[in-house]
Amino acid sequence: MNESFMTEEQLAILKRMALPAIFDPDTIKRKYLDIQYGSLPEQKLDVYLPDEGEGPFPLIIYVHGGGWCMGTKREGALPCIIDALKYGYAIIAVDYRLAPDVKFPEFLFDVKTAVRWARANAEEYLFDPERFGMIGDSAGGHIALMVGFTAGHPEYEGEQYGWEDAGSEVQAVVDMYGPVVLDADRDAFLKETGVPPIHLGGEQLDDDKGMDKAVITAFTADKNMLRLISPDRYVHKGIPPILIQHGVKDAIVPVQNSTILADKIKKVCGTERVDLRIYPERTHSDKDFVGTENCMEILPFFDRYLKKP
Repeated sequence: MNESFMTEEQLAILKRMALPAIFDPDTIKRKYLDIQYGSLPEQKLDVYLPDEGEGPFPLIIYVHGGGWCMGTKREGALPCIIDALKYGYAIIAVDYRLAPDVKFPEFLFDVKTAVRWARANAEEYLFDPERFGMIGDSAGGHIALMVGFTAGHPEYEGEQYGWEDAGSEVQAVVDMYGPVVLDADRDAFLKETGVPPIHLGGEQLDDDKGMDKAVITAFTADKNMLRLISPDRYVHKGIPPILIQHGVKDAIVPVQNSTILADKIKKVCGTERVDLRIYPERTHSDKDFVGTENCMEILPFFDRYLKKP
């Protein structure tokens, strides 16, 4: 990573906070690893299928976190949803290009291309193309929301990377503590909730440090532009159902990101379109979010919208 972005010490600390787990694909019996889903060599995904059955299976697509600047498809919160295989779901985990090598919307293009790949290849990999869900944690939550909110926006498709004739829409989205208000004043949010700021290598995570620096590197320093490309700006009546999970003690992405988004969805779409779950004691990438136990909390939401009656 570019030294002007963060020091190696700061990156290591942030990585421990944002990417708490590494997933071992050898634990899954039926899988296809490192499939190239787009025209670029970096565009790779893993497919995991239930041990038995020929489908078609409803599909859950996982998008990893890491501040848009680090992480892989086998790091992060994938364990929180992998047990869905036991309940008749297929799962895809996606790699996308990272900042500072690319900026928004390139990583959104990548994930949408992966969705189109899955729909175009649904028969071969036993997916049901009408039942796609998406889950992302932290920066992956931001991307998952943008996929769900910008269906039908050609400027956010990235069709040049492949599968332009397939749709990128998803039928349900789970956002785990994703950044939503990209131009937010984190210090003000943390003061409001009484959460102390964290420090990276002796420096407070504020101003142009840490996650704020990640936002600038992945997007822009222009506050007006950050406002325009924040997910809450894209809420409209046609968005898919959203489940949001967030911890009050999150000092990296303050909980107000999720409460603001939920309020906006309720106002525009009605209360049934969003399920907001706030956890008073949980932090960013808390073990209670990223462990397999959380799968049992998330699955009923996906069952409601992705399982056939």
